[in-house]
Amino acid sequence: MLLSSKNVDVHVERRLDTPCITFIFKGKFTQEASELSTQAWQEHFTNLPNQKFAMIWDCQQMTGFEMSARREWLKHMHILYKQIDRVIVISDSVLIRGAARLMLKLFSFKSELYESDVKVWEVYPEYV
Repeated sequence: MLLSSKNVDVHVERRLDTPCITFIFKGKFTQEASELSTQAWQEHFTNLPNQKFAMIWDCQQMTGFEMSARREWLKHMHILYKQIDRVIVISDSVLIRGAARLMLKLFSFKSELYESDVKVWEVYPEYV
């Protein structure tokens, strides 16, 4: 586990065909949670500079986000985008999926949005 906090947990796993860094968002994604999680993410990427990662944003427990948290997150995505293979977003919230879709349009890597982790399993059976 790279980070365990009130609003976000970050861990690395080998669920897919490439190493994954998984973010489990809980409650409201705050500026503080964004700073903590991007620091953990950046340190991990820095330790493995030639490795690409799939990023899983598990937003199933997320209730919302602060705009400042989103800006901090985007800043780090711009800095570290070369190590991102793809982003998988999981949320049953149309609002959260829509916000993620807008953010991800700024980048050229593959992105996928799912309503539940069950939908991810259908595409990636090794995710289970």
